[in-house]
Amino acid sequence: MAYRLAHILTMVSSLIFHLSVFRWLAAPVVKKLSPTFRKLSPKKQVVITNSVMAVVHSVVVGGIAAYMYMYPGEEVLPTMLRYDSSIVRHTVCILVGYTLADLLIMATHPAQYDFMMLVHHLMAVFGGVAGTVDPILPYFSNIVCLQELSTPFVNMRIILYELRLKTSRLYKLNGVLMLVVFFTCRLATIPLWFRLSPHMATGELYTVSMPLLVTIFGCMPVASVFNLYWFSKMCKGAYRVVSRG
Repeated sequence: MAYRLAHILTMVSSLIFHLSVFRWLAAPVVKKLSPTFRKLSPKKQVVITNSVMAVVHSVVVGGIAAYMYMYPGEEVLPTMLRYDSSIVRHTVCILVGYTLADLLIMATHPAQYDFMMLVHHLMAVFGGVAGTVDPILPYFSNIVCLQELSTPFVNMRIILYELRLKTSRLYKLNGVLMLVVFFTCRLATIPLWFRLSPHMATGELYTVSMPLLVTIFGCMPVASVFNLYWFSKMCKGAYRVVSRG
């Protein structure tokens, strides 16, 4: 099953919207909320506006995914191999559009370049396209989107740090929430992928497209390793803060 025009429009609209947030909307909002923003170097302002864009994206995508996880109906379940869930499919299209926007920002702003994030984003685009061209396993596509619930806290930490609010209560509270939500959404969800076992046992899983198999058995394990690495860095940072009292 190929993309419909609506899916392409969702991707393109997401790309344009997120670039607009980065280019025109984020800076004026942050300037009103914090006078410190005006005093920062252009590079740090880019870091903050990019983080605001990420927060906006993740609230939308993560929020929709959380709703679908709590109210899946009879279709968005791990037992369902082939089902075209319009909500899940469009949510992934939003994710792909955002990721393309972030890749463009990374390409045009060298300060934003990070090798692991580049690999992560390329895998996200590859897997997102593979999983929406042929709508297979909507439950697991939604699990990927659900992981975005941790992103607002990760990027709020960056924003607060760059605005020199590292000693504030908000920064510390956000740090605690970041650890809890990151673990819950990105690590505790890893075992859910074992729910693919019945599809593997029957051989159904191996009838899907090769790009989707590469995503499941290649991209997802690598993404999980990345998440474990990032979580270990968060824990080390939290330990340093606690040990300093």
